[in-house]
Amino acid sequence: MTTDIVLIDRYQIEELLSQKAGRRTFLAKDLQAQVPVIIKLLRFGDGFEWDDLKLFEREAATLKNLDHPEIPKYLDYFEVNEVDTPGFALVQSYIEAPSLATLITSGRKFSEAEMIELADRLLDLLTYLHQQHPPVIHRDIKPSNILLGNRSGNSIGDVYLVDFGSVQTVAKKEEGTITIVGSYGYIPLEQFGGQTTTASDLYSLGMTLIYLLTGTHPAELPQVDGRVKFNAEISKQFERWLEKMTHPHLDKRFDSAKVAQRALKSEDGSYGDFDRLKPAHTQIRLERDRKQLKITWQEANGVVSHVLNLTGCLLGTLLFFVAFLSILGSLQIFIATLSGIFSLMIFPAFICSFLLSAVILGKLWSWYQQIYKIIPKESYSLVVDNHYIYNSRNHRNERKSVKLSEHLRSQIKILAYNPGYTFDKCLDTNGNLVQGSTITIPPKLYLYCGSFEYSFPAQFSSAKFSQAELWWLGQELSDFLNLELQVIYPTPKVPPAPSCGGGC
Repeated sequence: MTTDIVLIDRYQIEELLSQKAGRRTFLAKDLQAQVPVIIKLLRFGDGFEWDDLKLFEREAATLKNLDHPEIPKYLDYFEVNEVDTPGFALVQSYIEAPSLATLITSGRKFSEAEMIELADRLLDLLTYLHQQHPPVIHRDIKPSNILLGNRSGNSIGDVYLVDFGSVQTVAKKEEGTITIVGSYGYIPLEQFGGQTTTASDLYSLGMTLIYLLTGTHPAELPQVDGRVKFNAEISKQFERWLEKMTHPHLDKRFDSAKVAQRALKSEDGSYGDFDRLKPAHTQIRLERDRKQLKITWQEANGVVSHVLNLTGCLLGTLLFFVAFLSILGSLQIFIATLSGIFSLMIFPAFICSFLLSAVILGKLWSWYQQIYKIIPKESYSLVVDNHYIYNSRNHRNERKSVKLSEHLRSQIKILAYNPGYTFDKCLDTNGNLVQGSTITIPPKLYLYCGSFEYSFPAQFSSAKFSQAELWWLGQELSDFLNLELQVIYPTPKVPPAPSCGGGC
């Protein structure tokens, strides 16, 4: 097309901006409104495929339904009947601003503060797209599709996202798409498999930011286990955030653009929405900032707790014997009645003594339960800071801390969660069933550092934590320590097979 061509007597072609197989993008002038516009032209001819038309129509339909100041506006869509250029044209508003790719090529550098502002603005935009019904997934976020304009003072300026030619709308997140599009180096593994989700856009944004940091195309950066490795002078928090944004596994990335944005601006360094995992009625308190994570709970004083537990066992045993004697006495009275030797004096005496014993023991049991509820509780804490792991105990308003390990926090290598289990059958080493072999293993968290092992709750702790509570705490620790939470399953100790001492 030359600059003297006017499409549908309205749009005058002025300049070819870009072209690829079957598609061209022009700067044109709207002769009616007297404003510059962008015209995307899909041509029929060599290399044309019906998938191209499907994507083109989808881009037009998507832009028509979007209304956001940082996205080009849909203006027109029509069929082109030129003899040498049959096809379809999409007209959208023109944004006069350079792309990130152009700025980097010209030598522009971005500070960490500018990068965070840029990420924040783009996450706002992605939240808008992903919250559409159905969600809109861009699928081609990269430096050339992000424009910056009107920079002033310390602000990064206006931010725009353009080129919705690869856009996908999905009615349900899990449905994904079967069309593989995007730019190599900026798209995640699942997009190659045709299963794009909203988290795929987060990966592309993360890779775009890494390009701005390094000036190197993501495809040229080294990878270890599918994760891009890069060197940049940025804070540890921002580095961790980028690592989570660009994790090769979909389930390891942020759940949504909104969660990613909240993590980006987090005051406590949290990179996940863990409040949703916290059980509603838990008594455990968790406090964290970027330097320290503290888990606090209450349990009874050790000595008092043991004495009361023994008392409870004794009362429970006495109640059992009273019940047993009651059944035995009733049986004897019944037998005596049948044999004709029942005495009217035996029955009332027995009933009175039984009732008196039951009332006394019942009252003692009630007092025991009330005392157990009001015994003084002591506050315990597990503290993980920038250096070590501590156990602290608040005893009579005096806090005592005990360092659990001489290892630095950075040397913790394994964080594991054991959900616990009850084994109702157990076999010995010969494979024979052990009678009465029910074994209950409670849920626990474990921290491993070299030969050091710490279990939470501790072995002699009277605190009982549920699976839900420990799973929540495990996720918080995983995020704070930047360690994957591994799930391990309990295995009871196998009892040895009976032995005859070599005489059999």
